[in-house]
Parts: sequence; C-alpha cells; structure tokens
Amino acid sequence: MVALDVGTHTVKAAMAEVVAVNSINVLGISAIPARGMRKGHIVDIELAAQDMEEALNALERLTGIEISSASIGFSGISLSTINNHTVVAVGTPSYEISQDDKSRVLHSARNISLPPDKTIVQVVERQYIIDGYDGVKEPVGMVGSRLEVEITVIIAALAAVQNLQRSANRINLEIEALVFNPLFTAEAVLMPTEMEMGVALVDIGGGTVDVSVFERGSLLCASVLPLGGEHITRDLAIILKTSLEEAAGLKERSEVMACPDDDDKVVVIKDVKGQVEQRVSQQLVSEIISARVLEIAHLVFAELRQMDAIDRIPAGIVVTGGGAELNGIAELFEEYLGIPVRLGTPDRVTGLAGEYRRPCYGAVVGGLICAAQHIQPYKFENRRGLSALIDRMGEWYRDFFR
Repeated sequence: MVALDVGTHTVKAAMAEVVAVNSINVLGISAIPARGMRKGHIVDIELAAQDMEEALNALERLTGIEISSASIGFSGISLSTINNHTVVAVGTPSYEISQDDKSRVLHSARNISLPPDKTIVQVVERQYIIDGYDGVKEPVGMVGSRLEVEITVIIAALAAVQNLQRSANRINLEIEALVFNPLFTAEAVLMPTEMEMGVALVDIGGGTVDVSVFERGSLLCASVLPLGGEHITRDLAIILKTSLEEAAGLKERSEVMACPDDDDKVVVIKDVKGQVEQRVSQQLVSEIISARVLEIAHLVFAELRQMDAIDRIPAGIVVTGGGAELNGIAELFEEYLGIPVRLGTPDRVTGLAGEYRRPCYGAVVGGLICAAQHIQPYKFENRRGLSALIDRMGEWYRDFFR
C-alpha cells in the first residue's frame, strides 16, 4: 500500500505491507519540497506532477518496489463540510432493512444542492437511526419501519479535485482514493477514546490550518483556515530583514514562549543576501513567533465556536502537522484557549522509526492505516474520469470510522 500526502510545502510518500489484521509494517517514507502548491491547492500542474513523481521515485529507491497506485490525502481552502440528515421508509414487508434501503437513504442524504464549481469529495456515514434508536453503525439485517441516516459531506472546488487528478494522470499514477487529510491524520494521531468522547484536531500545515471535530468515533464537521507555518516564517523574514531560508531555520531553533532569561540571549542571522551577519534578541524572535501562533489559536477558537463545538470536545484539542513542531506551541495553545491541548504524533503504528514519529508525518502514516483497514482482495475496475474516482472512493470509505 502507498499513501501520498500532497501538502503546501512538502509532498510525502509512504509504503507499508499488511502483516496481520490491523497491523502494518512501514517499509519506507520519503519527503520532498513542494513547488506547485499554494494554500493546499495546485497552482502549477507540471510542477505538482513532478513533485509527486519525485516523492514516489524516492520511495521506490528506498523500498525497491515499483509504484503504480496510491491513496492521496489533500487539503485546501476550498474544502468544507455539510451535515445532512434524511429518512426513508423500509421497503420490505418483513421490515428487515436491506442493502437497497441503505442505498436509498444514503442517496437521499447525498442529494445536496451545490454550486456548479463545487463537488462532493467524500461522504462520512456518522450513524443510522432505526425507529428512533440511534447509534447504529450498520443497519442492514436489522428490523424497523423507519431508517434515518446522519452524514457529513465533504465538498471541495471541482477544479481543485480535477487538477490533482490530472497531475496524477501525467505520471500514470492510479488514484486508489482521494481523502480529506484530517481523516488520514486522525487514524494516526487520535486515540479511539478521544474520537468517541469528542475532540478537535488542529492540523497546522505550511499554508493552511485544518480544524476538524470528531465525535462518537466519526467526523462531525471541519473547515480549512487560509494561514499556516509559512506565515510565521514570512513574519520573521520581514521584521528581521533576512531570507526565508534563514527565517525557517531560526523558527525551528526557537521557542514559541519566551523564557525569562531570553533578554540576555542573542542569535546571529544573515541578511537577505546571506552576507552581513546581524545579532537579534532571542526574546524578539519568540515574540514574533508567538504573535502569529496566538492569531492562529484565536482563529481556531472562533472556528470551533462557529461550529458550535466548544462544548462538544471534552477530550480537548490535538495539535499536529508540520507547524505543530514549533517548540512550546501546545503549551501556548492551552494557556490561551483554556482547553486541554496535546501534541499529536503518529504513535499508533508499532515499529515506526523514531525519526517519523513527528507531527508532520501524521497524514501520510494515517493514510497507510486507512488503506490497511479498507484493503480489498481485488483491484477496482480501472475507469477514467472524476465520477469513476468518486464512485471508487465511496466504496473505499463505505464503512469509514465504523
């Protein structure tokens, strides 16, 4: 199995083999800088295709295995969710719920009016309700006269999905499934008890922040904010008058929350041309970083409040993604929001090398876990086109989070 995480700053690829039920062996992970992406969306198809090909080629060299298909996780500012609820009458005389009844209620729930530039990427079945009894995960075979379903529909810009598909087609890569990144990440960094109780997953990427709420084991709602780690880097570069490369390295070495003794500490950085060295206070660096992190925390809280989810996350917030690798970011989030916050790392895979147990690898490792859970003993029919891809994704995620 191969998973591909197409991010704003980095494209990551990972390969694993299934060794037992719910157990995988990660064979290798590769990561290369992304050049054709901006805020999670493709802005240059040729460059995006080259980025994906380079990441997969690096993975092939690591594992010695040729790659022809992959499950792709992606995000972007056009992605959002809609919750829908529908009901149908059971059609059999014995009132035993059939697969046809389930298909009818799902089809009715998916029947959402969308603008012509939007498309449904995924449908997550949250729960079924039979004659008023909720919490049912699989209704087929049960008895009842009234079948209801609650779903979360993930929608995105049609052009964004088509551009990603075309980039894959240019390198002859078959897309097994196209998945909203937080669904991948959740499998790797969230505990089942957290997802059942209610938890917010905040994935801080290079150009976006994914805010997702999970409850009763499935996705409740999600949105994507148009800012990320690159904004912190740019703040440092502009204020300190240095290059983006120098600012990125400074960010990685600094603490989000300034220490009392940082007044006396100085760091040496080079100017924009990389020639003249300058000395700046470590406290100033921390203040620049914390100002942007606090803005992200404020926007996350506002988003959770708009989702009416503040009182639905007793398990707190899990911060993950490449931007979550800033030193002290979880502590600053917790202090500002007054909600329990922990750092999310891909700890649910045994045998994963320590260098990959970092927040930035959550999505690509989670993609392998999801693929292992839904692997089939046959290959899907190799049909072309967006409708065929979405049909395949519906099959792949038919029992997602069940």
